[in-house]
Amino acid sequence: MIRCGINDREEILSYIGKEYGKCLYLYVDLMKYGFDNPNVRLWLQKNAEGRNTALVLQYYTGMHVFSRDGDLDPAEVVELINTNQPSMVCGMETTLTKLGEVEGYEIELGMVGQLVKLTDTDTSMCIKAVKDETRDDIRDIADFMADDEALGKPYKDDQLYNQLVERYEQNFGRSFMIRDKESGKVIATASTYAEEAGVAVISGVMAHPDFRGQGLAGTVLSAVCKDLKKDGFDVFSYYYIEPAERLHRRVGFETIGNWAKLVRQ
Repeated sequence: MIRCGINDREEILSYIGKEYGKCLYLYVDLMKYGFDNPNVRLWLQKNAEGRNTALVLQYYTGMHVFSRDGDLDPAEVVELINTNQPSMVCGMETTLTKLGEVEGYEIELGMVGQLVKLTDTDTSMCIKAVKDETRDDIRDIADFMADDEALGKPYKDDQLYNQLVERYEQNFGRSFMIRDKESGKVIATASTYAEEAGVAVISGVMAHPDFRGQGLAGTVLSAVCKDLKKDGFDVFSYYYIEPAERLHRRVGFETIGNWAKLVRQ
């Protein structure tokens, strides 16, 4: 694996081409941060003939693997994972399954969807996180997400909060929430984890277990999508279980491919 620098930018973008739907986080992180952010590291893999076979980006503790033609050398990628010990590794299912079993990680399979036609939904109960100096809204959302077994599992300490704040401050992400009328606590939320070059990626869609079955997750997801479409974004999302697929389909998404992530145990 070859560590990349600013001089490799055009080669990398040419390798991705129009396939950014297969490496959304990698693409938007690259377009937003490039090589100027100390939390971003990027590697290219080449075969014996010097042709690119894989691209790997690590942002904080998340790693993303892209192989346009599926001809990557799995052993080199696994060695990179073992060396850097990311909390999760994402990529298309056909790419990550080529790695085989990676010690210390468990694979989770899902899908990537694209918003095709947004369903008309009343989102008046949804609140957009306020941009103020206290960042209280972001803290409440991060704490709510961190308590969830699936969403909070890969993060430690304030990692999730710090990432949300960074995206929030750099206009790279937005969050919507629904608060309980009595307690004021967050009971549903949806966020974008990446927004750049006309592409937005949604994640962190969830409702509190005590309030599920009321359509809150779909409502807050619709609120984010409505806000993004108003700003002219192509909207994508990931989902890993059948109920989440149904929820996205109701909102107006269509599945465009199979996705996977390796989560460190």
